[in-house]
Amino acid sequence: MKPHLILAYMIKIVNLFIHKFFRFIGFFAVDLYIALKNALGKDRALEIMRNLMTFLGRARAPIMAKMLKVDLSDMASLSKIQDAEDFILGVKGIWAERGKNLAIKDELFCPFAKRLRGHSEFCQILVRDFELATFKTLNQNYELSIEGKLLSEGGKYCRFIHKIK
Repeated sequence: MKPHLILAYMIKIVNLFIHKFFRFIGFFAVDLYIALKNALGKDRALEIMRNLMTFLGRARAPIMAKMLKVDLSDMASLSKIQDAEDFILGVKGIWAERGKNLAIKDELFCPFAKRLRGHSEFCQILVRDFELATFKTLNQNYELSIEGKLLSEGGKYCRFIHKIK
């Protein structure tokens, strides 16, 4: 077998491993939240997980920004972070708008939505905290809202509205 084909095959294997690993981490976070909620109640579970998600969001922010070469003052550029995480986690969506100060993405499929039925606060609060921690670390003027009847509530999409004031 030719060396370039071996290298291409190895890259495919590594990419597959990365996708599977991060998808596993996503399901682990979902299952951890549900287990904490069942054991400790919703309020205590949210308190624990909010701290974790905020920490993780802040920690990943400079890494993602550098890796994706984002312009921290441009929401269209910053939105590459959501594209990267969606790709890694298997979330599918479309950008309704993508400009300098505003980016709106409708997430149409999420592999975690079914498991999160009855636990939509994971999306409404924990995913929001994760995104806010990431983007606010990079730009203090960042704002986020998540609108619509969420996929985890049986809705057709989750709308992420990213703004730079």
